Amino acid sequence: MCTKFKNVLVAPDKFKGSLTSTQFCEIVKDCFYKFDPSINVDCVPLADGGEGSLECFLNATNAKQITNTFTNANFKKVKASYAMLNDVAFVELAQTAGLVNTKIKNPKITTTLGVGEQILSAINNGAKTIYLAIGGSATNDAGCGMAVGLGYKFFNKQKNEFVPTGETLCQIKTIVPPQKKINAKVVVLCDVKNVLFGKNGAAYVYAKQKGANNLDIELLDENLKSFNTLCKKYGFNFEHVKGSGAAGGMGAGAMMFLNATLKSGVETFFELTNISEKIDNADLIISGEGSIDNQSEFGKVVYSLLNKSKGKKFVAFCGVCKVENPKFEIIEINKPNQSLLGAIKNTKQNLIDAVNQFLNNKKTTLR
Repeated sequence: MCTKFKNVLVAPDKFKGSLTSTQFCEIVKDCFYKFDPSINVDCVPLADGGEGSLECFLNATNAKQITNTFTNANFKKVKASYAMLNDVAFVELAQTAGLVNTKIKNPKITTTLGVGEQILSAINNGAKTIYLAIGGSATNDAGCGMAVGLGYKFFNKQKNEFVPTGETLCQIKTIVPPQKKINAKVVVLCDVKNVLFGKNGAAYVYAKQKGANNLDIELLDENLKSFNTLCKKYGFNFEHVKGSGAAGGMGAGAMMFLNATLKSGVETFFELTNISEKIDNADLIISGEGSIDNQSEFGKVVYSLLNKSKGKKFVAFCGVCKVENPKFEIIEINKPNQSLLGAIKNTKQNLIDAVNQFLNNKKTTLR
């Protein structure tokens, strides 16, 4: 006897650079409605602390979006947003220092200055607690740019003030904190476990995708090590601290300059959206993200949601699947022989086609 799925939970991550988690939800809900309007579809856009986290926070709460002019990763002024909910602020690093929005991709010269400006703006607007989502960065400055945005000053051995970047971290000789103490509690949303430097550190693991070549990576890693030596003088040592290498060392910088704590991004969004109750009410769970690979098991949305799914029917849509013999149903939406640019350009239509095919293949159980 076939069981009809009356309640469907749609809870995806983004498809980086092509589809937000909210857009994914809208597409899947529309496909289900056209297939059978009697099926109840509950949409919960999710994030893990990377791009799209701000949008998910706004969707999950009654927060107010605040937009202003801040500095981007290339030291240009841009419009960017953060959220305020009473005295709680939500800042997404990718709004100003994200790789997707960075024109000149070079982690030696990019900055997190705008992130500090956003945090300071939130504090000036009354924030007592700040959630800082740090995924998707274009930077490798260990959060020193952010610190400048907060009022910290950095001086080299010639006693000249400067804004440190990935290639100039080694030039820092003196750090002067802001005159006004930063009293806000900062929680960093991060699912990366990398340490600050070394073969498992920020530069060797992530700098290449940000535009660095092999020589750049060696330099960046040495500079992160130099920064850590400086940190020791201030009572910090990130050599073995998991998460300190997240976002080009922003994990370390947030702990150093903001006394921040690190927390799982995806688990935070699970709490904000009350996902456990929604799972209880679902007969079918649909998730997805741009790429599902072996790293997806470590703090990413799809596998984290799967682990909470309580044995419910679980299906994930993705652009590319690199997992051999997955333990749940994964559907690739990219067309055979379609180029990467073609797949990105046609993500929306590819998802529509894939969902419709899934629905037609499951007619006997869905209706």
